[in-house]
Amino acid sequence: MKFHTLNTNKFTILFPIWLGLLLVSCSKNNTTLTGRTYHDMTSLFNYYYNAEELYVETVAALEREYAFGDMGYIDIVHYGDEQSIQRYETDFAEAIRKNDMVIFKHPHTNFVDNCRFLNGKLRFYKQEYILAMQNFDDILNNFTEFDRIDEVYFWKALTYYFQDNLEMAKDVLNEHLILNPEFTAKGKLRGDLAVFQARLAMDEKDYPNAIRFLEENMKYIKNYGRRARAHFLLGQLYEKNDDFARSLTQYKAVKRHTNDYDLIFTSKMKVAQLYIQYQEGQDDEKRIYKYLKRLLRDEKNEEYRDQIYFQFARLEEKKDSLDLCLDYLQQSTSTSVDNNRQKALSYFMAGDIYFYDFQNYPSASAYYDSASRVIPELAPEYQEITRVAKTMQRYIQARETIAYQDSMIWLAGLSEDSLDLVVEAIHQAELKRQAEEEKRRAEEEAANQGPGGVNNDLMRLNQLNQMNQRMNPGSPGRNTGGNWYFDDPGTVRSGMLEFERRWGKRPNEDNWRRKNKAASFASDEAPLDSAALAAQAEADSALMGEYGEKYVYYKNIPKTEEEVDQAHLEVEEALYTLGQIYYQNLNEEDSAVKTFEYQLDRYDNSEFALRARYALYNIYSERGNPVAEAQKSLILNEYPNSIYSYLLQGLDPNDFKEEEAEFIYAYEGLFKAYRTQQYISSLGFSEFLLREYGDKPGLDHAKMHYIRAMSYGYVGLKDSLRSILLRVVEQYRDADVVPIAKETLRLMESGFPNEGGDSTQQIAGGVAFPDSVQFEEAGGAEADPRFVGFDAVIKSSDKVFVLMYLPKEGLAKNELRNTINAYNQQNNAPLKLKAFVFDYHQTHLLPYITSFKDAETAKGYIESFQSSDTGKSVLEKEGSEIFYITQSNFRTAYGNKRMEDYIAFFAEVVNK
Repeated sequence: MKFHTLNTNKFTILFPIWLGLLLVSCSKNNTTLTGRTYHDMTSLFNYYYNAEELYVETVAALEREYAFGDMGYIDIVHYGDEQSIQRYETDFAEAIRKNDMVIFKHPHTNFVDNCRFLNGKLRFYKQEYILAMQNFDDILNNFTEFDRIDEVYFWKALTYYFQDNLEMAKDVLNEHLILNPEFTAKGKLRGDLAVFQARLAMDEKDYPNAIRFLEENMKYIKNYGRRARAHFLLGQLYEKNDDFARSLTQYKAVKRHTNDYDLIFTSKMKVAQLYIQYQEGQDDEKRIYKYLKRLLRDEKNEEYRDQIYFQFARLEEKKDSLDLCLDYLQQSTSTSVDNNRQKALSYFMAGDIYFYDFQNYPSASAYYDSASRVIPELAPEYQEITRVAKTMQRYIQARETIAYQDSMIWLAGLSEDSLDLVVEAIHQAELKRQAEEEKRRAEEEAANQGPGGVNNDLMRLNQLNQMNQRMNPGSPGRNTGGNWYFDDPGTVRSGMLEFERRWGKRPNEDNWRRKNKAASFASDEAPLDSAALAAQAEADSALMGEYGEKYVYYKNIPKTEEEVDQAHLEVEEALYTLGQIYYQNLNEEDSAVKTFEYQLDRYDNSEFALRARYALYNIYSERGNPVAEAQKSLILNEYPNSIYSYLLQGLDPNDFKEEEAEFIYAYEGLFKAYRTQQYISSLGFSEFLLREYGDKPGLDHAKMHYIRAMSYGYVGLKDSLRSILLRVVEQYRDADVVPIAKETLRLMESGFPNEGGDSTQQIAGGVAFPDSVQFEEAGGAEADPRFVGFDAVIKSSDKVFVLMYLPKEGLAKNELRNTINAYNQQNNAPLKLKAFVFDYHQTHLLPYITSFKDAETAKGYIESFQSSDTGKSVLEKEGSEIFYITQSNFRTAYGNKRMEDYIAFFAEVVNK
């Protein structure tokens, strides 16, 4: 072989020339053939190729992470979530960096368009949708000859979709792809487009088209993982359409296209569900049993045994083998590893069996409660499970409250000797129960030991179930009948056996039934201070000294009439709640009727009595029972001013709500005016409340009269102060304002400190009275005594209303309100005005429109309204007025029934 030798002289001469040509080619602005070739090779092999590889690997890893939990319809393409995107942030950023090197360092290469497109997809996966769209638009604007332009439109539509811009997504798809005669979907793009179209169809619940898109294009879905998920989704869609055969075929096809065993096993569970749902006869039953047994023996399915046992339970339920079904559900929960959704479904199914088949509501509640504690929030069953659990918790709480408080009331009525005997019996029974409980727990712990440890949830359910048997001695075992609580009078007292173990100290508080307590004369109640806690500890210590370890049985027994009354109030509310649950949630009308009637037998004159009568009216009306008319008559005669009376008469309940709002406004205004030392206003509010709502149950007469008396004192009318305080002391002896009223009277009789020395007189608690009311002198119309309390200046924080003052005769409140609202909607929609109508002195109606940003806007409204046909019709009667008023002036004018004074004030001062 002949070897050639290098001519060193020639190399020495040519090397600088070659080096120069290479350096010139490296310039990013070099567009010569040599330059373009250099930039193309560099872009392809150094950057774009590596970026594309990194993108493919990262997206594949992202999709492998997709864990479908059988929660709703499966996603065929997994685009990641916020957490998974963060995990791959470095890889996405590195791929973008490589593409940017091509775009900015080699701008004349043939790969800039490819890099732009890849960057758009990378930005899409990073959920940077605006930047993704910029890349796609750059290609569409500057690279019109790009050979993948159809894919760009597809990704642009996808980006619009993920920006929640559904209309633009559809427009791009239709204009450039689906309805474009020049477009022909090919290969992978055809598969991607079909998946996207199926997703859009499912969003619109167009399931037949979703099925069509996937069925016709399945072979074009090239990614095997995606194809497996597409088969699974088709199985779900066919299952929804009750197409058993096709659904089964699709679920069975999943395992041919993926090695994701979670998905494979879930599809097997779907097959089992379909077999169970549609099986007929013993042959099918044996095949299903064999199929599940084979799954159970497979070692790969060890962590899925909870789901397999659940399918066994479903099979036994279908055969009405409920005891065996419950046993399988127990095995499902005990073998559960970390599938909280499956555990919740097993608990919930057990709850349904106790609820529907055994009618054992306490046991059902225990299982429902366990299901609600473990169900994931994203599970499709979350709302239903938590709703049912809360209903059953309310049921059990009502039952236990009745049993417990009736036990306390019964114990409070015993003689001391009898009480000691009962407590001793309870104490001995509790000691025996504790010993049996310890023994049972030890046996249960030993029986439930396994690879997963003790099944604490199931132990808790068994304990609750045993507790229920003790609470309901007439309902042994699972097959508990629907015995109603009050059918057995002895059951009423059975709660005493459990009261201390289940219930702690029960606080007593005034007005406990009011959900929205009215403004209180005193400041809000302070939390228990150290003195109160010390007093409680001292009382407990005294009981311990007297009764020893049995003191816990004595400490919660009511000791005063007030505490007994409180216990009765809790029983009454619990009875009403129980009746409502029977009626509205459990569909047990007979039990609801018994409960409401029992409530009325015990408590026939209370706020809950009215509600119970209205519920009985509804039940009897639905049954066509004439007793409904008796309840209706009672409500109309005894509660004429209630909302239920309005409903029974076919009146608009909104009128009642307006009256209720008027009462609350005046009642709260009374306390606020007094606290802010507006004593004339507080007198006006008190007179209005006495006149309009004197017989309303929610009115605290003692406090109202006390405030009225003190307000008279502050304005110098001490005779009125004395006479009203004497009435408070005599008529409301147990009211909490009586002690300070007595102290005020005592000071008035003995003489106030510093009598005659100061312009104010100090009395109990630092309260000051002025000797007389003095107003600043003013000239002109503002000095008119009718105008005291009104302010012509509108403060920045004050609202402005337009008010009408209309003779009431011949006017209907609803019709008037609707007329004004219709006018406002037609002529002043941007202002978003609302009209309300109040009664005034039983002679006038006061429509007021709220609210205006300033007086000028209100004036403009008044002028346009007066000149309109609507305004002329509304204001046609003699004596009708329309004007604007601030919120503070409205309180004074309406609360003190001085609207005529304000009309004069408006005419002579404000509108001058």
